[in-house]
Amino acid sequence: RYSLPLVNWMEEEGMADDFLRGMNWETLNLATTTQEVVNRLEKPTVKFFMAHTKAELLEGAVKRRVRLYPVATTKEVLESIQLAAREFWVEVEHPELSTTITYPGAFGRFSEAPPRISRRAPLIGEHNQEIYEKELGTSGQTDNYRANLRQKSQRESLGKKPLEGIKVADFCWLIAGTRTSKALADYGAEVIKIESSTRPDPSRPLGPFKDGIPGLNRGNANQWNTSKLSVALNFAHPKGVEAAKRLVAWADVVVENFAGGVMGRLGLGYEELKKVKPDIVMLSACMQGQTGPHADHPGLGAHLTALAGFCHITGWPDREPPNLGVYTDFIVPRFNAAAILAALDYRRRTGRGQYLDMSQYESSVHFMAPLVLDYAINQRVAMRMGNRSDSAVPHGVYRCRGEDRWCAIAVFTDEEWRSFNKVVGNPAWTNDLKFATPPARKENEDELDRLVEEWTIDHSREEVMSLMQATGVAAGVVETGEDLLEHDPQLRHRHFFWELDHPEIGKYRTAGPAFELSKSPREVRSSPLLGEHSEYVFKEILGMSDDEIVEMVMEGVVE
Repeated sequence: RYSLPLVNWMEEEGMADDFLRGMNWETLNLATTTQEVVNRLEKPTVKFFMAHTKAELLEGAVKRRVRLYPVATTKEVLESIQLAAREFWVEVEHPELSTTITYPGAFGRFSEAPPRISRRAPLIGEHNQEIYEKELGTSGQTDNYRANLRQKSQRESLGKKPLEGIKVADFCWLIAGTRTSKALADYGAEVIKIESSTRPDPSRPLGPFKDGIPGLNRGNANQWNTSKLSVALNFAHPKGVEAAKRLVAWADVVVENFAGGVMGRLGLGYEELKKVKPDIVMLSACMQGQTGPHADHPGLGAHLTALAGFCHITGWPDREPPNLGVYTDFIVPRFNAAAILAALDYRRRTGRGQYLDMSQYESSVHFMAPLVLDYAINQRVAMRMGNRSDSAVPHGVYRCRGEDRWCAIAVFTDEEWRSFNKVVGNPAWTNDLKFATPPARKENEDELDRLVEEWTIDHSREEVMSLMQATGVAAGVVETGEDLLEHDPQLRHRHFFWELDHPEIGKYRTAGPAFELSKSPREVRSSPLLGEHSEYVFKEILGMSDDEIVEMVMEGVVE
């Protein structure tokens, strides 16, 4: 009977009771089990955790490949041995301060032309004279050349999707990787998702499902794989690996986000693929990068969100950190897509491909950079503060008229405070000395929040937002999923949601790209069925004969 690695570890230390050891983990369904069972599972587990420090638990988890990650503070992020081993941090000189400061470094490790921090951010107007002199000295001939080049580029791209002609072999699963290749596909790249029916992308069996009916083609994956083709290969078969290499030979880009080292063990690592396609651009986006002591530590986005520090700063100061889910999975794809585009541009100019070792951890830490820097400079560990802000007051989510209706409001300056007062009718309390200055308002924030909500509760959330925005005060309604899909006027105006026709679930709506290009169209097509395009890809794209394809199917190479 299968036993969890964590339970085996607890048993090593004599801390797994009979109930824990006797549990059938293969059949346990936490969604339907009783609270009594959950409590009995938690009791020895909590005792085990309390007997160890976070550092001890992480060390043991890495050693035993347990999906266990600490809820890290900004201090612990800065002290990470994995980030140190990958030389992630860089010392940036600040001459005006006569010191250097530790910054997050490059968001990826590139085998060619690696990104780097060359200097600190500029002071306001620091380079005015240098830029003015350079621009004033530019010849008219160069200006004309640049203008002609822009016009030529515009004529060539008019009506053409920006990534049309780019071919991508997509080995990704779950969200971070699949959203990377989705971004390329929605803007015109031909993306072939290479997957397996015997070991499907874990997002395929995840709900919610259309009509509540489970199925590999009916759930979560339909959001993350739009505009792609799908082939189903058996990588356990040598011919499955060979077929994958033929797809690599066709491709410009290979994208994968398996655990560190998995592609190499499959015979599909970069050095091997470079033999197949010397100028291939390959991006690997595993949890913590391909090198370092934690490179092969397994985990998911929910674990990385904790490791990167997001959970520790989220929630109420008197409560435990929440589980934020797969937050980092929606940060990482933006770094990945930018890296791929840069690598393609580099290949266009030099003819050279390259390997992009993208650590999801390192990309995510960039979103924590201000708080990490605050610790590096001021030794302040960021803590949970609910809806509060150090730089705005009032700053919160306030109850409005109706059932479970809310609006967020943020006031940053004295000018905005005066505008806010005008919107709420300048009641007497707005002139009270306890609210006269930002420090005074911060000191009396609890009372201020109560008074604000006494006004918002008598207005609809839409009315609160409109009145505040009209006077320059930041405000936004708190929307439900239904609001986003059905009622949001801005999203409707920009046609953000696309209605697609899926061969199994019929019509469904999905989010489109988050930006439009003035000269190039975009198109979102329905997510594929698992293996839907296997015959088309092998026959029409790779030029295989019918006999070859039949043989692959008979041998179990094509699933």
